[in-house]
Amino acid sequence: MRIMALAIWLIVLGSEAHGYTYWNDMRHSSLLPDNSITLRVENPSGPGVQNFLLFAGSGIQEAAMTPIIDGPSTVSATVSGPVAALRYYGFRLIQGAELDLLPVRIADGIDPVPTDLTQLAADPAGDALFGYTNLDLVDCHVSFSGTRLFAALKNAGGGFPVSQGLTFFGYLLGIANPALADPDTVFALMHTYNQPGIISPGLYRVTGTGLGNLTKIGNVTVQQYPATNTLMLSCNIADLMADPYFQSWYDPAEPTLGLAAFTQRITLLGGAAESDRTPGGRCSLRDFSIVPFANRIPTLTNLIFEGTGSEALARIDYQDPDGHCPVVAEIAFDGGAPYPMYPQTLDYTSTVAYATEAGIEPLANDSWTSAVVRFSDNLSDTVECEATTTGVSDGDTRMHAGPICVSISPNPFNPVASIEYLMPAAGDLRVEIYDVRGGLVRTLLDGAVNSGSGRLTWNGRNAQGSPVSSGLYFCRITALGRMEVKKLLFIR
Repeated sequence: MRIMALAIWLIVLGSEAHGYTYWNDMRHSSLLPDNSITLRVENPSGPGVQNFLLFAGSGIQEAAMTPIIDGPSTVSATVSGPVAALRYYGFRLIQGAELDLLPVRIADGIDPVPTDLTQLAADPAGDALFGYTNLDLVDCHVSFSGTRLFAALKNAGGGFPVSQGLTFFGYLLGIANPALADPDTVFALMHTYNQPGIISPGLYRVTGTGLGNLTKIGNVTVQQYPATNTLMLSCNIADLMADPYFQSWYDPAEPTLGLAAFTQRITLLGGAAESDRTPGGRCSLRDFSIVPFANRIPTLTNLIFEGTGSEALARIDYQDPDGHCPVVAEIAFDGGAPYPMYPQTLDYTSTVAYATEAGIEPLANDSWTSAVVRFSDNLSDTVECEATTTGVSDGDTRMHAGPICVSISPNPFNPVASIEYLMPAAGDLRVEIYDVRGGLVRTLLDGAVNSGSGRLTWNGRNAQGSPVSSGLYFCRITALGRMEVKKLLFIR
């Protein structure tokens, strides 16, 4: 008896993956004022290419991702962020007729319903063979948890009967190696008639078209949702992992499956014949989630200005203790319009260097006297680093020294504020805390320091070690013949 012909739906991957093929360098901001986040990722973009960010809302929501100048091939979207609980996210990439999907994962211990799954592909109604409405697929959704693979198949109506007289029906999610155009072995989650010793619902390895080519390797869970004409199938991922052929091509470093949904009519004389199938796609079983967090303010250090003319640029080091990427990264000269700064690397778990484009006007013309760098990872709190020119040259590189570049975080603070500074040249440095009446509260440093970066802390206590009251204070920094003042807000 002819049971299946699954290979024709496969989409060719084309080459072996080195690292992740898609969705590299995932990064995100802190929560923005409306509890959304900005999420960025490296993925193909351009004519004929569509990128979507997926997240759980009322069902699985999709937001178009827009190419931006950031990393080498960055696309970005702003969507709802995690507020009270961990939140899973996913991605959809459409390149012409090719589909790649990273579904929104199902939390462990949850029994999902079809609306919790991510759409793989829709299929037109009325295109099924043999005239059975129940075999006419119109949609397929998929997802996974830490232990199970899920699929929800929706048809045009008629429920999901497994037989009608001497005619039998099969409803399947097919699984195959996405790198092969014509595999000789595939897998299927199948809901069909139950004839003990011959065929029954289950997870199968399929090596041919007859009953003897079906090897049951696991059970499936079957649930029907008559109100929405939906059938939900799931299997244990461990049953797939235990199969030697599956293990021969499945790559945990690039965990991708080729997936599509099918229906079949099975007769005693004609065997199994495909009635309908949805478009297929490559599905990545990667887990991407963001947990709720209390934001900590990033710090800026090592502001330098280098080069001359068309090669002149500004650089600064950005460090976020939570690994967030900034949504504001800019530098302004003499109170003018800001210029963007761009990351030179994309791993925000460590320090990320930012730089302007080479040859922006104030630097190319050497026409500025003061510069302010501003970064924010949440559009509410901004950390700044300031510098003024002294006209000190060193060969082809001009370093404009402040007196110093200073950033304070967190601000407001409790219990300790960190004061990061950059001395462009060795010299005397004095750092003092004053109250709003101009009274000296405490001297944090008064002495000679080397060039380079340093860090001081203030714990909200005066020179006698007594705690000060909540309120506004001023940090005065004096060095290299210049003085700057920064505000601090101490909150008990």
